[in-house]
Amino acid sequence: MTMVTTQVPYLYKEARLNLEPAYPGSTVSFTLPSHSLSTLGSRPRVHRTIVTENYIDQDEDAFAKRHLASEASMFFRRTHNYPRSFLWRVLDDRKVLEIQSTDLDHNCDHKFEADLTIMLHFPSPIRPFGIAFAEPEDRDALSVFVLTEVKELYTITLPGDFFIKAAASEIDINDWCKTSSPFSRVPYRLTALNATELLVSMDDGSIAHLLREHSGDSVWLEKWYKQSSWSLRSLVTWKGQNSVRFNNVDLDGSAAAAMTKSPDGEHIWTVTLDHKLRAWNIKTGKPGAQVDLLGEDDRANEKVAPYFIGPSQSALMAIVNIRGFDDGSRYHIVTYSPKQHQFKFWGVGDADDIETGIIDFHSDIAFIPPVDDLMNTTVWNLEEFFISRGPTRWEGMEIWIRARSGPSNSIYSLKFSLNDRNTRLERDWKHGWVSVDSGPLTVESLKRNPSNPGERDLDGLEMHNPGITQEWLDFLFYPGRFTTASLETALWVYRKGLDRKRSTRHASPKASLKERICAAIAAFSTPTQNQDLDYDDYEESVASQWQVFYGLVKDLHKRRGECLSLAFDPELGMPWLVLSDYLSVIRRCNELETILSNSPYFSPSSTLPICLQEAMHISADEIRLMVRLVHAAALFRKTFSKTFHHEFEQELNRELFSPKSLSVLDRMDALEQSCDLCGQVSDDDLSVLIEEFGVPIKDLTSEVFDRIVKNFEPESPGGGNEEKQTTHYGLKALMRTTQETLEIDRNVLLDLLVVVLFVHFEYQADKLSENLDAAELFVDITNLLKDKAMLDWLASNGWAHPASTGPASEQMMATLNYTVKATRRLPIPQTVMEGIFGYRCFEFPKQRGQKTELVTSWSRLWQALVFKDRNYAEAAQFVFGVLICQKEYDLAFEFFKFLEDRNWTEYLKARLYLSIGDYTLASTAFRRPAFKLAMGMFHLEDNDTVAIISEDQKDMFSAGLPKYYQHVLGLFEKAKAYSFVAEFAKLALNSMNSKNEKELKTELLSRLFTASMQTLNFGEAYSALARFTDTRLQRNYLQTLVTTMIQNSEIPALLKFPFARLTNEVDAILSSLAHKALNVSSGPPYHQILYAFRISRNDFRGAAVILYDRLQRLKGSSSKVHDPADESMIQCYLMLINTLSSVTKEEAYILAEPRLDNTRPSGIGKAKKMLKRQIVTLEMLRKEYAVELDRVAALENGEFPFMDGGDEMDIL
Repeated sequence: MTMVTTQVPYLYKEARLNLEPAYPGSTVSFTLPSHSLSTLGSRPRVHRTIVTENYIDQDEDAFAKRHLASEASMFFRRTHNYPRSFLWRVLDDRKVLEIQSTDLDHNCDHKFEADLTIMLHFPSPIRPFGIAFAEPEDRDALSVFVLTEVKELYTITLPGDFFIKAAASEIDINDWCKTSSPFSRVPYRLTALNATELLVSMDDGSIAHLLREHSGDSVWLEKWYKQSSWSLRSLVTWKGQNSVRFNNVDLDGSAAAAMTKSPDGEHIWTVTLDHKLRAWNIKTGKPGAQVDLLGEDDRANEKVAPYFIGPSQSALMAIVNIRGFDDGSRYHIVTYSPKQHQFKFWGVGDADDIETGIIDFHSDIAFIPPVDDLMNTTVWNLEEFFISRGPTRWEGMEIWIRARSGPSNSIYSLKFSLNDRNTRLERDWKHGWVSVDSGPLTVESLKRNPSNPGERDLDGLEMHNPGITQEWLDFLFYPGRFTTASLETALWVYRKGLDRKRSTRHASPKASLKERICAAIAAFSTPTQNQDLDYDDYEESVASQWQVFYGLVKDLHKRRGECLSLAFDPELGMPWLVLSDYLSVIRRCNELETILSNSPYFSPSSTLPICLQEAMHISADEIRLMVRLVHAAALFRKTFSKTFHHEFEQELNRELFSPKSLSVLDRMDALEQSCDLCGQVSDDDLSVLIEEFGVPIKDLTSEVFDRIVKNFEPESPGGGNEEKQTTHYGLKALMRTTQETLEIDRNVLLDLLVVVLFVHFEYQADKLSENLDAAELFVDITNLLKDKAMLDWLASNGWAHPASTGPASEQMMATLNYTVKATRRLPIPQTVMEGIFGYRCFEFPKQRGQKTELVTSWSRLWQALVFKDRNYAEAAQFVFGVLICQKEYDLAFEFFKFLEDRNWTEYLKARLYLSIGDYTLASTAFRRPAFKLAMGMFHLEDNDTVAIISEDQKDMFSAGLPKYYQHVLGLFEKAKAYSFVAEFAKLALNSMNSKNEKELKTELLSRLFTASMQTLNFGEAYSALARFTDTRLQRNYLQTLVTTMIQNSEIPALLKFPFARLTNEVDAILSSLAHKALNVSSGPPYHQILYAFRISRNDFRGAAVILYDRLQRLKGSSSKVHDPADESMIQCYLMLINTLSSVTKEEAYILAEPRLDNTRPSGIGKAKKMLKRQIVTLEMLRKEYAVELDRVAALENGEFPFMDGGDEMDIL
C-alpha cells in the first residue's frame, strides 16, 4: 500500500502483522470433493493433511501461490466470543481458501488458543465475489459458502474446535462439507444473510433466495426474484447496451451487485449495475420501492447513454437500523454511487410503495468524500465503506472508507451527526476527514529508515565498513519486518540470477538462513579464478551484492503490501486492513505520533483542525508551543553531519551506561565537549532552531519540555484488571506497536537532549529563562533514554527458547515439546520482550474505549510494565536473570551494558560465567559481592525475582560467609569444576569461627577432600583429612587417599605425609592391599610401598616382614623361578638381608605369617597344606640366598634340577 503524502490529518496508524503459521504443523489442509464427475468419470479423492511449511528453494511463483492472496477479507461472529474474528484469503490461482482466527485476546480460562489455520483446496477456481460467511445460531461453528467457476455451491460448516485442536478435524470431510449445483445461469455474487439463507445474483438479473431448515441441512430450497416475466431472452445470452462484461460473462444491467435483507425480515434490498436501489417483497416475490442511487429521474436521462456500475465494485449499500428521525422511517439505508462518488442516506417507510417508499433525507447535501483533494487525483475509486453508529444513535456516527487510485490506497475516517445543521454537515464532510498512516513497514518508509544500509548514501568509509554485513543482518532480520518465506525466496532468486560460471560454494541447506545468505553474498563477491583478490575491491563488492539482494527482498515486500480490503468489527468499533500478505490493525496514534504525522497543521499560519485539538487533549496554544519545540529540535538535529550523529550516540551510550562519578553539570560538559556540539552549529543552523520554535530562546522553559516528556508515561488506566490472555496475533499487534513507538520516542528524546545541551552551553544564564533547569532536564531525558534503550533491545532481539505467554500458550508449548527434541530450539519466533513480558499483558487495568485507542494505550502500559514496582536497575537485573534461566547466554552478554553495579547483579554475572564454563571469571564474580550477600542486610526475596535460587539453597544467603561459600561450591560441583570447589571450600573453612556448627565444618572438609581428590591435589586432600574430627569418616577418606595416590603413582608424596596419629591406619591399609594382591609381578607394588613406608618410620623388622612375604610370593611364581635373567628374587633377598642387618643381632629375625605350601604333596583330594607361623633368622636368609645364587648359576649352565620344598625349618 502506497502512502499518500497529500496534507490530511493523520490520527490513525497501521500496525502491520506478518501472516505466518503460529507454529510448525499449525496448518491443516483439506482437499474437498467435487459435486460433478471429473473428465475421467471419477471424483477427486478427498483427504486431510498437516502442512509442513518448507520455504527453502521456493521460487517466485511458489511464493506467490502460497503467500500472496488475490482476494481477502474478514468475518466477525456475534454470538460466540471465541474464536470470533476470522481472516480469509484466496490463494493459489483462486483454488485455495485459507481461514484463521485473528482475535487479539481471549478469556484466561481458555486452555487452548485458536491458532490453527484451515486451508480448503477446491477442484475448481473460486468465483470472484463467490465467498460468504455466516454464524450458525444452533452450534459453535463457522458457516462458509463458496461458489466455484463450474457453478458448484459448497456449504461448509467448520466447528469452532477445528481452529483449536487439530484432532477435532479428523472426521470425515463429507460430514461438514456439502456440495450442490443448483444453478443453470451463471452466478455473479453471493451473499449470506445468515447460516440458513443465501442470496445469489445471476448474470441475467435474477436473484436466487436459497433457504434450508437448519445449519446442518444439505438441502437448499430455492426462491427466485426477477423483474421481467419469462421470455426467450432469459435463456439466451444477449450482448447489447444493457450488458456489462465481467469475468468472461455478460452481465445484464439489472444484475444485483449488492444484496441484503431488511431488519424487519420482509424485504430484500439490492443495488443493481444499472444504478438502482430496489426492494423485493420476500413473501410475494414482487419488486417494491425503487430509486436511482443519486435520486435522478430516469426520464431525464433517456437520451443519455445508460450508466452502469463497475461489476467489480465491492461496496454499494449498508443498512443502518437506527431510529431517531421524525421522518416516519422504519430503518435507513446508506448507498454509495461510483458515478459521482456520492453517498445517500435513505429512509425506508413502506418498501412496497414504488413511488414514496424511499425518502432521501438531506437531499440538498452532496455527501461526497473529498478524495480528489485528499489524494490529489481526479481518478479514484471507493473500494469499501463502513458505517458505525455513534454513542447516541445518529450523534457521533463514524464512516470508514478505502479509496484507491492506481496502486495507491488510503483509508479515511469521518465522524459526523446527521442531526446537525446542513452547514455543519457540509463542513464536516469537506474538512473533517482524517487518515491512516501506513506505518514504517511500507517500501517507502523502509527507505527512510536510518537503519537501512541499502538506502543510505554510502561514502568511501562506509563502503569499506567491515560491519556492513552485520548491519544488513540486523536490518533484514529485525523481528516482524520481513517474513522467512520472502527472505528464502529472495535468496533463491539471487542465487539463480547471478553468474553461474563463477565457482561458488553455497552453505549447507541445514545451515541457518543467516548463514546461507552470508555465504551467497560472500560467494558472489569473490573474484573469479582469473582475478586477483583485492581487499578493498572485495569489501566494495560485498556492499554492492547486499544492495542486489535487498532489491529482490524489496520487490517481494512490495507485492506483499498490496491492499485488498478494509474490514470493520462492529462490536469493537475496530477497522482492519487486509493486504496481500499482511493483516493491519488500525490503531489510534499517540500524541507524539500525532505531532510528527501532522507537522503542516501546527505552523503559525495554519488553522489547527478540531480533530487534532481533541486528539491532543490540551489547548491550541499549548499544542503549538509543544509541537514547535518537537519539530524545531528534530530539524536542528538533522543539520548535524553523519559523523557527529555517530560520535554523539557513542558518547551518549557511555554516559548512559557508565558509573556516575561526576556531577550532572560535569557530565553534561563531558558529553558536549566530546562531540564539540556547539562548534558544529553554524549561524544558519541556529536560525533554523529559532525560526522553527517561533519564540525567543528566553521563552523556552522547563514546562514545555516536561509537557513533552509526559507523553512517555502511560495514562492512568480505568477499570479493573481483565481476566484475559493474549493470542499470538494480539502479541504481534502489541509488539509491532511497541517497536514503532519506541523508535519515535527515542528520536524525540535525542532531539530534545541536543537542544538542551546546546542552549545550556551556547547561551549565558541571563539570556535564558529562569524557569529553564537544564541539569534537571538532562537527568530526566537521559533516564528516559536509558529506559527506552533497554526496551528497544528487548523488542528488537529474538531468542532461541520461546516462553509461554498465557495458559493456552503453555498447552501449545507442552505439545510441541513432545515433537521437538529438547536440544533443539522450538521453531516459534519470539522477541525477548514477548517471551518475558507476554504472559503479563493483562496485569494492569486497560482503558475503556474502542480497540483503535486501546491497542496504543495497551502498548504504553505494557512498556511501563517492565518498570512496574521496580526501578531501572532492578528491571535490568530481572531481565538479566531471565536470560540466564532461559540459557540465552549470548543475549545475556549483549545485555551486560544495561546492568548497573549491584551485588545481586554481580552474582548473576557469576552464574552466567559459570554456565558458559569460564570458571575463573565466575570465581572472581562470586567472591566480589560475598560479604554483602552473606550478611543479614541482604534480602534474597527482594532480589531473586526469577527464582534462580532453589528452595533448598535460599537459607545459604544472609547466613554468614561459610554458608554463602558452601552454596557457591555446590554450583561448581554441579559444573564439575573441582578446583574451584576446593577454592571455595577453603574460603568457607577460613571464614568459620568457633561458633560455627561442627556438622558444617565436617561437610566442608568432606567436599574439600573430594574436590582435591578429583583434581589430584593430594596435598590439599591430606590437609583436609588431617582436620577431620569424625574418626569413621576420616578412616574412609584415608583409604581413598592412599588407594588413589598409589593408582596415580604418587608414592613419594604419600611417603612424605606425616600422617601422625594415622600411621597405624595407613600401615593397615597398605598391608591389606599387599596381602590382597594376587600377583606381585604386575599391578601396583604394594609390598615395596609398605616396605618403604615402614623404613621411613624406622620399622625395620616390619619392613623385613613384608619383604619376606613378597619373597615367598616370588617363589610361588613359576616364571620367576625358571627365568635365570629375572633377578627380582635375588634383589628381594639382598633387601631383606640388608634390612635385618640394620637392627641388633638379637632382633635380627622375623616372625613370618602362615602361607599356603604349594611344593608338598597335597594328600587326599589334593588339598593344599597350611603351614604354621615360623621364625626366620638372618642366618637362614643368608643360606637361602646362597642356595638361590647356586640355583640361578645352574640354570644358566643349562641344568634344571627338580625343586623340592627345601629344608625343614624350626617349628614353634
